[in-house]
Amino acid sequence: MKRFQFNLEKLLDLRKYDEKKWEVTLGQIVSKCNALEYTITNLKLDCREVFFKYKLHGSGIELLQISEMYINKLNHEIGQAQLKLQAFLAEKQKIQIKYIEVVNKRKVLDKLKEKEEKKYYKEQSLEEMKEIDDINIGLALRKRINSV
Repeated sequence: MKRFQFNLEKLLDLRKYDEKKWEVTLGQIVSKCNALEYTITNLKLDCREVFFKYKLHGSGIELLQISEMYINKLNHEIGQAQLKLQAFLAEKQKIQIKYIEVVNKRKVLDKLKEKEEKKYYKEQSLEEMKEIDDINIGLALRKRINSV
């Protein structure tokens, strides 16, 4: 029996490659988002720590001013990081949409390949049965001719 060959195998390989490429791109943007979220969380923790350490313990006026400026700096950094995160999330959403499109295109070709493969092997088994039937009919005819 001949092995099944899918005519669009090269196109399927290209679609799989394209899918992997978008998957890597999506992984990279998710990694950037996670790193930025981690940074924001750490900045907020630092801000709280400075606030509780210097504002609530009645430190001197100079330390209060320094802590105030530091908290303002941290709040500015948090704001900048949140803006950057929003941009990354928007980019992530676009990449996810493109990734889903690419995956769907590949799945269509995979299903087509599966259908053609099933059809091919079904036809092959029918041909084999026909050949076996022909051989059996030929043997039965020979036995009849030889017994007469």
